[in-house]
Order: sequence, then C-alpha cells, then structure tokens
Amino acid sequence: MDKSVSVTVIIPTFNRREWIGECLDSVLGQTHPNIEIIVVDDCSTDDTVAWLKEQNKYERVRLHVQEKNGGASVARNTGIEIAAGDLVVFIDSDDMLLPHHVEKAVAAFEQYPDLGLFCCDSQMIDVEGNVILDGKTWHAALSEAKRIRINTGFRPLEDVFRFSNCFPGFTLRREVFRKLGGFEQSIFPADDYDLALRVAGSRYKVFYLHEPLCLRREHDGQCSGIQNSVKTQLKLIEALENAVARNPESFGSRKPIDARFAEIKFDVGISQLKEGRALGGVKNVLASILFSPKQLRRIISMANRRIRDIAGASNS
Repeated sequence: MDKSVSVTVIIPTFNRREWIGECLDSVLGQTHPNIEIIVVDDCSTDDTVAWLKEQNKYERVRLHVQEKNGGASVARNTGIEIAAGDLVVFIDSDDMLLPHHVEKAVAAFEQYPDLGLFCCDSQMIDVEGNVILDGKTWHAALSEAKRIRINTGFRPLEDVFRFSNCFPGFTLRREVFRKLGGFEQSIFPADDYDLALRVAGSRYKVFYLHEPLCLRREHDGQCSGIQNSVKTQLKLIEALENAVARNPESFGSRKPIDARFAEIKFDVGISQLKEGRALGGVKNVLASILFSPKQLRRIISMANRRIRDIAGASNS
C-alpha cells in the first residue's frame, strides 16, 4: 500500500450528534495514515456543530457548515469541492468504517488504474451498535433474497443494474466527479445508486470487495429506511430509467431491464398496499406482471404465506 496516497473522508451530517462521534472515531482509527476528514453540517438543530468544536480529539477534522439545509447530496458535493485527497470516501454520520477500509480501498485503486468506484460489504447494526440479522451482512442478505451470488471483482453496468452496492464506504477517484458530476439531490435517496450506475456506464470500472469493511446502522430516521420505502423505490426506478437511457447499448436485451423494473414495481405496490393506498398498490403489482410474468410466483407465494398465517392464528 502506498501510504502517500491522499484520501479525503467526507461525512455529511444533519442532527446526528448521537452517533457522529462514533463515526469520526472510526475514521481516526484507520490504518491508512494520509487522511483528511471533512464534516459538512447541513444546518443541524441539535448542537452538533457546537459539540464538535468542543471536542479536542476532533481538532484535525475540517468542519464546514452549510448556509442553508440542502440535503445529503448537496452536502456531499460541497465536501467534494473542498476536498484535497486523490481519493474520496463517503460515510454517513450514523455509520462507521472498520479499521482497514481505507487501506484496502487504496490498494484496489493502486492495482487497477482504470478503477473509478470501490465498494464493499457492510455489517448491519442497530441504534445501540449491536449486530443484527444474526450477523448476516448487507450483501449476503440481498444476495439471498435475490438468489444472485455476488463475489469480489468488477461489476459491469448490467450487474450493478441488477442490484446496488451498500453505500457506506463508497470510494472514488476525485477526478471521477470532475468528469461525471457529483451526487444528484433530485434523485435522493437513490443518489448513491445513480452515481454507481453512472460510473459503471462510463470508461471507469466499479470494483466490489466481498468483505464487510463498514458498519451500517439501521434506525427509523434513515432517509432510505422502511418508513420511506415507497419514495426510495420510486427514486430507484428513476435512477434505473436514466441508466438505460444513457447506456442502452450496455444491455444485451430487454430481459434484464424488464425483470428489474418488475421487481421494483412489485415492491412499490406492496409498500403502497401496506400504507393503505390500495389503488396505487394494485396498479403497481399488476404493472410488475406486465414487465415480467414471473412476478405471479411472488404474488402466489405471498398469498400462500398469508393463508397459512391466518390458519395458524385461527388454530391457536
């Protein structure tokens, strides 16, 4: 590993004083020595800024306070503008980097000169930092649900299109942003996925290391959490539509495209039904079948589970 490679870790934050200290400690504990840390506060109202200024152990952290609240994507782009590192790492203030994350990301960029984006797996934790999902990582759970195996290696556009990488620890060359642009707030909270799709569709490569090098915290305040599932899924559709429009030649056929849209339309419909939005829910479930008749299997499977649950409750 080239210890001289300069790396900037950008941490956008909004009302995360409860967890930002753990996040910063995880960055300060990295094994790579040449790291600049930038916190971009997006007009927090919980005294995050005052608290950070009082902590002597964070004196090397560059703190930038936005003039007005613009959202996480805008805060990340601000961080990119003032970053000095050759590589830029993103971690949200409620998540953490494990000690060797930056070192392993730097090694990947050294090995592959045309690499644009480095991604990794994440361990899942709760609000108190306890490991959840019986220790199953983010990608392990997603791969199991989708019945798609994911391994260490390059991920072409069609592969990234099938499912996204977990965001904590996204690491990019700073020059990528100059050539491809930054995060798009209008597509938030799918802005990270949109960025990965843009990199995968460019001359740069996306590399995934199948190793948990981050901790992703699950809680009710997440912008991409369960309570915002419909909005998140609709933004995913927008990101995917943009990817197809930009790089139609990268897809061998319509089959993987239709399958992906069918999957998300189905998820949107189920989320809407759970929210009591019956008309929209039914429309999207039916739309998923039009994209891919295979979605009928998911509907039948869910119906069978529901019947079994009702039968079990009536027998108890």
